[in-house]
Amino acid sequence: MDKNGPIVVGVDGSNASFDAVRWATRAAELRGASLTLVSTYQITDVYTTFAAMPPQLGPPMRLEVNKGLESASAIAKAAAKDADALSIATEVVVGAAIPTLLERSASARMIVVGTRGNGEYFAELLGSVSAAVSERAECPVAIISGIPSSGEREGPVVLGVDGSSASSRAVGVAFEEASLRGTGLVAVHTWAEDVGLWKIHSDSDKDAMSSAQDAAGWVVMSESLAGWQEQYPDVHVDRIVEHGSAVSKILELSKSAQTVVVGSRGRGGFSGLLLGSTSRSLSHRVECPLIIAREPKHE
Repeated sequence: MDKNGPIVVGVDGSNASFDAVRWATRAAELRGASLTLVSTYQITDVYTTFAAMPPQLGPPMRLEVNKGLESASAIAKAAAKDADALSIATEVVVGAAIPTLLERSASARMIVVGTRGNGEYFAELLGSVSAAVSERAECPVAIISGIPSSGEREGPVVLGVDGSSASSRAVGVAFEEASLRGTGLVAVHTWAEDVGLWKIHSDSDKDAMSSAQDAAGWVVMSESLAGWQEQYPDVHVDRIVEHGSAVSKILELSKSAQTVVVGSRGRGGFSGLLLGSTSRSLSHRVECPLIIAREPKHE
């Protein structure tokens, strides 16, 4: 990740990718970053060289992709508070979307994609792209859904906290996001009992175990947020520690949230947010933009 790099958006001409452009435009303006709109396409038939490719195949695809990027660029300019001050670049790549976006993630400040897309000219459906990029990118990845035509939602930033190193990165991303957007932060930690141990204890023991788990959760919360409130005094923080499903709680809060931020992998109460089937489900079900705080490979 390059903190001075562009915000890179995967564009395929779908409404979902145009929503991603709107959201990314504001994100770029808030950070003083440039915006790069990237689209890819592949030739489905097999040819050993581009010279051997029938001439009627390449140009129509390229033309369609260019039209999508022109539309995306116009949308970005319309969504910008100051279009003249925003640097917008477009890029067409003949190849697959996933490796293209992963390569650019090494020098990007953030990768932004929609939750689903149009696979006719883009190399893959954006749904599969968002899942793969979320697992392997070297910068934060924003998966966009549930935004109005303005590109901005009201409400707080919701943060998943579990005390892991990935969660620590997510804390920083969430505080920055809340500060830049002038909103509050809701930090959430959930815990679940060990079913095997729970069955062999009495009700009184369960109460004691529950109290201990709850107390441990507040310790995790306190340690995870330590220092960040001082760094971002403008951000009001509400803290939630409770028993239950992390994913269910985040989905509930996402209905009235501006953004949700989680780490790229978790532990303990947030082990359900490991980037596997559960987090992929979250990325397609959360009702607002989701930022996954990816960690660079060298860290």
